Amino acid sequence: MLKGACLRYDGGDDLEVINIATRLRVILQGPTSLIGRLHLAKDLRFRDTSTHRLDPNRNPCIANIRFDVMPDGARWRPLLDRWPEGHPRPTAQHFKAWWSEPIMATSTGQELDHTPRYSREDLVLSVANQDGGAHVDHRDAAYDQLTREYFTFEIAIRSGDSISPYKPVQGNPVSVCIRQIAHEVLSTLSLDLPAALEARSARTVTAIHRSSS
Repeated sequence: MLKGACLRYDGGDDLEVINIATRLRVILQGPTSLIGRLHLAKDLRFRDTSTHRLDPNRNPCIANIRFDVMPDGARWRPLLDRWPEGHPRPTAQHFKAWWSEPIMATSTGQELDHTPRYSREDLVLSVANQDGGAHVDHRDAAYDQLTREYFTFEIAIRSGDSISPYKPVQGNPVSVCIRQIAHEVLSTLSLDLPAALEARSARTVTAIHRSSS
């Protein structure tokens, strides 16, 4: 279901981000999540594609998203498997650190504050719980500012000898960030889940053998 929601989002259905966030909540959030019930949080190492630790003066990305320049401006896009050239990639993380570490910047309406404020957990649960994923709740004012009012990142486009006026990057950065979080989760499960289950099976067989002996 998560893969299908991502494909539909990539195909232009922006509302699928609500479905993506809800699927991520089911997989990741709390002891009744899928990884909680299967006791996988300690076995998996989650892929980290956030650029928030990089020097903002050398890296134009925000959190785990980038922007594409188009004829009429620019638009937020997920990084997917891209990574800023010349920067080392982060190592995979334990679930708790990956889920709870702030990665997304905020802004005051006047300028972007590169200090990370929102974690993956914050963003996923905001969309799932406040924007109609599982239910509709009162939206937090800071979340409204992030997605609808004050988040701004402006660029000017050079064409030959002329430079366009500065324009804000279009799109909801939270939606794009959640799409990238889904990419991180799908990559993690694809790469690590088979080995984690195989190791668990081997431990179970060993325990049974010792018990029968």
